This record gives sequence, structure tokens and C-alpha cells, in this order.
Amino acid sequence: MKLKFSITGLDCPNCAAKLSAMLEKEEGIDSAKINFLTEKVTVETALAESDALALVRATAAKFSKSVVIE
Repeated sequence: MKLKFSITGLDCPNCAAKLSAMLEKEEGIDSAKINFLTEKVTVETALAESDALALVRATAAKFSKSVVIE
């Protein structure tokens, strides 16, 4: 299933690409794309929405303390 979340706190498109790559390495995430301009992250996963959100938030926290996912 495809899920979209808001993301704030990224400083540049390169950071968005790095975080996308980190997300795609997580077990349970099939693909991840971050649109820096619209501040949206789209993930494809078989996880429940709440589990996917928790995983995306945990991964973002490892990347940077300033990144917020809603």
C-alpha cells in the first residue's frame, strides 16, 4: 500500500535523497520517495499505517533530530 506523510526539517534536496535511501533499507519498506519541495514522503509498504509511520519516524530520528514526520 502507498502511504503519504508530511515531512519538515530537511535542509536540502540531497538530505532528502539520503533519507530516502535510508528508508528503503529498512525492512518492511518497499520504496520511499521524498519530495523536498512539497515536503511529502511517500512509502510503499505492506505494514499497517501506524507501524509504517513509527518506522519512518524512527529512521528520520536516526538521520536528524530536526526532521519531523506527521
